Amino acid sequence: MKISEEKLQSMFNVAGIEKKVLHDALLKMGRKELKTKLMRDAWSEENPTKNYCYVVSEMVFYFLAPPGSKPYKLAGIPGDDGLHRFIRWPDGTIVDLTVDQFPNYEDVDYEKGKVCYFMTNQYNKFASKRAVKLAKLCGLKMPENKESKFW
Repeated sequence: MKISEEKLQSMFNVAGIEKKVLHDALLKMGRKELKTKLMRDAWSEENPTKNYCYVVSEMVFYFLAPPGSKPYKLAGIPGDDGLHRFIRWPDGTIVDLTVDQFPNYEDVDYEKGKVCYFMTNQYNKFASKRAVKLAKLCGLKMPENKESKFW
């Protein structure tokens, strides 16, 4: 069974972003911002979070999460060939703004998740170009004491 709207909304409330704002931004990014053909083919306007868990989690981690939060990866969700990403706040609260992509919320076992930070490189120690683009589309501001060549 899909995640309840109440449970999903509680994660959006914790993150401090509106679901409609995120979904509208993902619709603007569309399938062209997804990395593989398989991901692009699975994405749809009816399911705008599909295959965007990495980018959304990266945006949440760098732009919205409190200090001490950690990014996680989770493998083995039925119907998902890749790794699912989410953020755990320091108090243990799970923030997964793309969990609605899955038809069965009960398949998402957060306890099996492993801490896994995002890829950075020598030129950009902050969020990726796609995460920065998503943050801009969501109307977020660059965090203090941070900079990005993509801003």
